[in-house]
Amino acid sequence: MLAVLVLAGGGPGAPLTPVAGMPGAAGGSAGGPAVVLPKVDCAALVGRDLSDTPGAPAVVGSATATISPGGWAACEVKGIAAPQIQFDVLLPTTTWRQRYLQTGCGAFCGSLDFFADAADGCVPLDRGDFVVATNNEGHVGVSGFDATFGTDPQLRVDFGYRADHVVALVVKRLITLYYGQGPRYSYFDGCSQGGHQGLTEAQRYPHDFDGIVAGAPASLLTSLIVWSAGWHATANTDARGRPILTAAKLPALHAAVLRECDARDGLADGQIDDPRACSFDPRVLRCPAGSDSAGCLTDAQVDAVRKLYDGPRDERGRRMYPGGEPVGSEANWARWVTPTAAGDPAVAAGNATNALRYLAFPAPRPSMTLGDLHYDSATFAEVNQQAGIYDATDPDLTAFRAAGGKLLLWHGWADQAISPYGTIAYYHALTERMGGPAATQRFARLFMLPGVAHCGAGQGPDAFDALTPALAWVEQGVAPDRLVAAKRQDDTVVRTRPVYPYPTVARYDGSGSTDDAANFAPVPPPARYEDDIAWLGSFRSGYEQTCGWRDGRWTCTPAPPPS
Repeated sequence: MLAVLVLAGGGPGAPLTPVAGMPGAAGGSAGGPAVVLPKVDCAALVGRDLSDTPGAPAVVGSATATISPGGWAACEVKGIAAPQIQFDVLLPTTTWRQRYLQTGCGAFCGSLDFFADAADGCVPLDRGDFVVATNNEGHVGVSGFDATFGTDPQLRVDFGYRADHVVALVVKRLITLYYGQGPRYSYFDGCSQGGHQGLTEAQRYPHDFDGIVAGAPASLLTSLIVWSAGWHATANTDARGRPILTAAKLPALHAAVLRECDARDGLADGQIDDPRACSFDPRVLRCPAGSDSAGCLTDAQVDAVRKLYDGPRDERGRRMYPGGEPVGSEANWARWVTPTAAGDPAVAAGNATNALRYLAFPAPRPSMTLGDLHYDSATFAEVNQQAGIYDATDPDLTAFRAAGGKLLLWHGWADQAISPYGTIAYYHALTERMGGPAATQRFARLFMLPGVAHCGAGQGPDAFDALTPALAWVEQGVAPDRLVAAKRQDDTVVRTRPVYPYPTVARYDGSGSTDDAANFAPVPPPARYEDDIAWLGSFRSGYEQTCGWRDGRWTCTPAPPPS
């Protein structure tokens, strides 16, 4: 299926089905360059030594003729690039149209699974015109939230930025061996950690991919996994370690937000176009003295909700991440912020704890807990020493643009896991560095999706195709002026809406159904908000690292933290 195709009610790892009638849905025309057939048998790739790939020594472990999940014949190749980057490649045997697509993974990765990023819909398994590859980001882990690999500095580097570049080199070499030529066009598509991987590629390795689709990117990774995720957990934990706000309170909270904020954009339609347009105070739900029910909030819960909206701050009140939970995301907090079962930690707590123990500091601290984390500028500076390894914050995409690269960014306005404000702040820095909005939109565009949660689901239309527009941009020079997103209930599309390049918004034209994208037009936003969000971190050009193979290991000297 095509990127990005997400089903309502889906989640990370959920299998997806294309939306009937949408571009790129099953049955559509793949098109593109001419079909090229293999020059060698699939079995001839077994044991192939790829150590001649500069900077990416690798070997093929298996090569098997198979039928892909999409029904097309393929040669599936699995192998390892040094030291332990596992990769899996599907090479079409009769339908390849000279395109290569590399996909991202989720959270801390650690497994080989084409569907690991499936909530982002980035695996086009219903069409065989792409060679498709994925990798484990350099380590073997459990459940996607296992960061124990961080005890090895080499594996930190592989996870932080090296693995995808190495795999791109190896797979392109493999494509050349199999078809007798390399790919004509190369693409990357991912969401969350996959979005971070895509931005990392554009910033560090601008010649790897012609087109990159980066959804809800975890680009400010160091601050995200420590300060943002940590804050999600600690702001909602009482002195006895119990959750303050429970999942049972979320429906009433979200309903109150909609009553206050939904119609601010001109339509009361169950989704909020821009949460910055409404300053919601959860105190309107305060329980009467001495009472507590699912329909109201205690004083402690009011305080917790305010903290979640605000995001982490240091001892002087300065932001430690560009934003907190967006107003309108409350219905999506279950499991991420609030546990869904007694004694079951929320995802944010587990994520942050793993990061603190194995990734956040120069040396592992395996006994550290969230209670040991101090929200102050000194600790921020200490943690930020790792940013040179993990973060994708460089706004200077001059080399990527010069190489003809195209970047399609997207983020859900109701994302409960990665605040959309971080992506907006990065795009602002990118726009400033690359010569202003017009110059930037010639090669990089951002699409903000109202009501959409993390990599899909949520209340707004969340099923859309971003890969086909990326192909048209790269191969035909047609920039994406809009995406059309659909909302499904069961197998029925109940709403479609257009999404325009940020900051342009969609407005109802006054006639016809408000559930039909045809009845909306692009207009300037009713208000312009401050996208240059002040926080302790920064968007800086250059990584100032010295990297290379030394003593059998790929070693880097991390960049110093920003002053």
